[in-house]
Amino acid sequence: MDLKSRLRAQWTQNAQDWIEADQAVRTGFLDTWMLDALGNVSGRSVIDIGCGEGRFCRLLSELGAEVTGVDLTEALIEQARNVGSEKETYLVGDAEDLEEVPNGTFDLAVSYIVLVDLVDYRRSIQEAYRVLCPGGSFIVCNIHPMRTAVKSTDGWISDRSRKLFYPVDNYTEEGEREFLWMRVPFINMHRTLSKYVTAFLDAGFVLEGLHEPVPSEDQLARHPNFDDEPRVPNFIIYVLKKPLE
Repeated sequence: MDLKSRLRAQWTQNAQDWIEADQAVRTGFLDTWMLDALGNVSGRSVIDIGCGEGRFCRLLSELGAEVTGVDLTEALIEQARNVGSEKETYLVGDAEDLEEVPNGTFDLAVSYIVLVDLVDYRRSIQEAYRVLCPGGSFIVCNIHPMRTAVKSTDGWISDRSRKLFYPVDNYTEEGEREFLWMRVPFINMHRTLSKYVTAFLDAGFVLEGLHEPVPSEDQLARHPNFDDEPRVPNFIIYVLKKPLE
């Protein structure tokens, strides 16, 4: 089985676990950063590329956006359709080839922790550029390359009482990284920060912002288990603009 098929299979096999998974990291602080980067979405057309079970699509539609969600995992799209509303449209489709989506269709595009699951991430970025109208924005949240670098499922280095540090190693050696998610081996793709930024610029995007999200004091108070987040970046958000033609 080739790498793309393996990545697809792991999501197909674990779709129900994802549907039932705790999304507190996203709902507890990442959504705040993503919504701030998107700005006012009311009345705007949005495509969520790699939308999963549609949670963020539903949030955007509740804020007045016209949302299309695309994901390659059929079970996740089925769930999105079952719990979504008529304000959202869901398509089974490949983030690397949005063949059903015409050029220049959307005001905003979202990629919410998806690029780490793709083999041809450059193609997905190019497709996002294609389906955006001139002047449209592409908001990308990804696992921070500092967190995807280590070839280990261990994560934090700890002593008996506390976490000491999060190691960074093999940073420039790109490729597969295996980790444990819900006690199941899972693969993410590691690339350097410079490779992602170069891919965005090569596609034609202008980089307007770069954020390394951390929870606010209020969010930390509500979720004390987020106390590791300020120590080393876990996520990164790129705010990108398609130039006016």
